[in-house]
Amino acid sequence: MRLDIDLLLSSPEELENEGRRLIKEGRTKDGIKMLVRAAKKYEEIGNIRKAAGLYKEAGVLLKNKFNLYEQAKPLIRRVAYLYLRLIEEEVDKEEVNLARLTTSCLSVIEAFTFLNDRGSLEKYAKEFAKMFEDLGANYLEANEVDSAIIAYESAYRYYDLIGDKEGIKRIAGKLVEIFGRIAEDAIETERYEDSGEAFEKVANYIKVIFGYDDRYKELMETAGKHYEKASRIYYAEGELEELTRLLLKAQYSYLLARNFKRANLIGLNLIKILNQVINTLRSEGMFDRVGEKLMEFAEALVALGKIENAVKLYREALEESGGLIDFKARFRISIIKYLAAKEGSLEILRSLDAIDFMIKNAKFLDAIELAEKVIKSHEEGEKILKEVYKAEGIVFPEG
Repeated sequence: MRLDIDLLLSSPEELENEGRRLIKEGRTKDGIKMLVRAAKKYEEIGNIRKAAGLYKEAGVLLKNKFNLYEQAKPLIRRVAYLYLRLIEEEVDKEEVNLARLTTSCLSVIEAFTFLNDRGSLEKYAKEFAKMFEDLGANYLEANEVDSAIIAYESAYRYYDLIGDKEGIKRIAGKLVEIFGRIAEDAIETERYEDSGEAFEKVANYIKVIFGYDDRYKELMETAGKHYEKASRIYYAEGELEELTRLLLKAQYSYLLARNFKRANLIGLNLIKILNQVINTLRSEGMFDRVGEKLMEFAEALVALGKIENAVKLYREALEESGGLIDFKARFRISIIKYLAAKEGSLEILRSLDAIDFMIKNAKFLDAIELAEKVIKSHEEGEKILKEVYKAEGIVFPEG
């Protein structure tokens, strides 16, 4: 009893530290109790974001560690409503912090997904879509183009989440206009990487309106040509690391344009240059940069359809880099792009919209989970993922 009284009088920081100590020692249930007490204390002193984070951590531990889903639900519901408070506070500010707002909205959606509360999820996703659409229009009117893009892309994600076809196409049209202007400006000033990225974005939103058709393929072909132009500048300057980065972008642009001949030609050339770059980096002791180039090598092989060889290089990339989680997401994305191009599948290609949004907001585990669902939906998917898991050191028992 004395210990409980002392803890109740402790600061939230002390309660949190005590909770983490208990969890580390294996007394997880006691640790969870301390985290919940700490969350309540943080909430009392007005540190809502910290409180929400601890409630979420406690709820997830209850479900994943002890399968106590019903006990976790009230904590996660509290998380949702705390983040809704943060959203209200943020939008009332004179200058909205888009990063914080986006994080809070994602946290609300995650909470209602966890609770399997489809009604609340759809209700708030619709509200967030409209809120970000309005913000996008305001930013565009103020000529704050970068902020307008972030807001419109968030609106697009939420309309997509609830399957609002009219909203999806409306926002896609806005983004096509914005990226079209960016492409024109980049061409005029000979910023070819920027123009390549802009054409790729235009293509991405055109496909939403018209599908995986000739318009999409022509735009991706144009993106590929601009990446190639940008790569030639680096080649002339002897900047081979930048050259390979851009050739990989060009290879995938041509792949998605279904210009397989050009994609393969660039891929074979890219592999030769990557071999040279990797050998040079190793000989000069620049091992911190080898992992990235091995990753590019693996991605180039995926685009060539050489999945088995790609997995071997991917394993090397993980070993060199210490197993970066963004590499794991990237490799799965490369497989999805290859499958989308091979099948000419809009459905597979469209899955990248949600995956890319998650990655932009550092939700790598969620991105990986969704990417795996997409890969598994393909007839070769289970076999491919089994090899990927082996490369990552995950071995499942036979049978």
